Amino acid sequence: MIAAALTSVLAASASAAPSSPVQELTNDVTRSTEAASTLACSPGDGTWCGLMVNAGVNETFAKFLMYYGSPLLKIALILVAGLIVRNVAHSAIEALAERIASGEAQPGRSRWWRAGRGRETRASEASTASTDGTLAWERRSQRARTLGSVLRSLTTAVVMTVVALLVIGQLGIPLAPLLAGVSVVGVAVGFGAQTLVKDFLAGIFIIAEDQFGVGDSVNLSADAQGTVEAVSLRVTRLRGVDGTVWYVRNGDVLRVGNRSQGWSRAVLDIDVPYSADAARVAEVLDEVGEQFHADEDWRRHLLEEPQVWGIEALSMDKVVVRLAVRTAPLQQWSVSRELRARIKARFDAEGIGHSIDDPADPADDADDAPAPSLPPGNQGPPTGPSSHR
Repeated sequence: MIAAALTSVLAASASAAPSSPVQELTNDVTRSTEAASTLACSPGDGTWCGLMVNAGVNETFAKFLMYYGSPLLKIALILVAGLIVRNVAHSAIEALAERIASGEAQPGRSRWWRAGRGRETRASEASTASTDGTLAWERRSQRARTLGSVLRSLTTAVVMTVVALLVIGQLGIPLAPLLAGVSVVGVAVGFGAQTLVKDFLAGIFIIAEDQFGVGDSVNLSADAQGTVEAVSLRVTRLRGVDGTVWYVRNGDVLRVGNRSQGWSRAVLDIDVPYSADAARVAEVLDEVGEQFHADEDWRRHLLEEPQVWGIEALSMDKVVVRLAVRTAPLQQWSVSRELRARIKARFDAEGIGHSIDDPADPADDADDAPAPSLPPGNQGPPTGPSSHR
């Protein structure tokens, strides 16, 4: 009797055990097929199925439409609604990006501000920007369009994910086991892709904050320095002066030194002999700067006239005079080379020599003086064997 009771309990528990999702889906399909086959579908019975049969539709197909028509119609409506939402969101994002790129939309300022006094203020800001050489229009356009592309991709991913879940629900597939499995996979991928997520988030902030863009000369680390060739959400590509290409992951960028954002400055430290007249040197440098600024070929690269800042350093044999000029982005090196050439030619014409050519240099006098002789009895260490033991 005990064995019979145990057998009955095991059989009952086996029948009550939950089946797998695949088995449940197979059972649902079987029940749906049986239910569809038992639908009343006779010509003239007054049902929609009967009307379709009267119109010449196959009875099996008519039953299929009657049973599955509502879910299929819902799925179609879900797909159409998803496409509409995606297209509307894309259009709104693209319109906003274009407004920001063209300068029509300014965050924090209302339409009434732009319609009234804001126009004059914006005009003055635009003139100041053009004078300072900030290239605000190009950089803002690039940044706005890049962020617009990122937002469109995110919108597509979110809308399509929601549509897929709704369609799966209409097909009768249980979402709870599916979402549980996806959650586990998502957690595993999240732990393994922390660096990737960090790179993407850092890339979004780099583009949104306009830390640097294509064409900028930047310093990202002790080794990675050069001109930016490409900026993506994951990696930034630099080209060094020697031609080396650096690929820097955005998540590894801890600090950025941008040499060309807005404007640049050429700073020249010029060595002159200590005996030279400092006032005359400053006057000559001022004249060279005025002539350089008046040159039409170079004036478009300058944002102001070169200025002599004065004596920067002193030493026993030279004086360092600093000359500085604000230039357009990435033009400081060519301006510096041209200024050095002009200053050298003018110094030669004025007879202002370099510090190493100064005849009053005490080092030169020391070289020409005869070497002192040692007094008798102090001629250095003996060369022969010592007589002392």
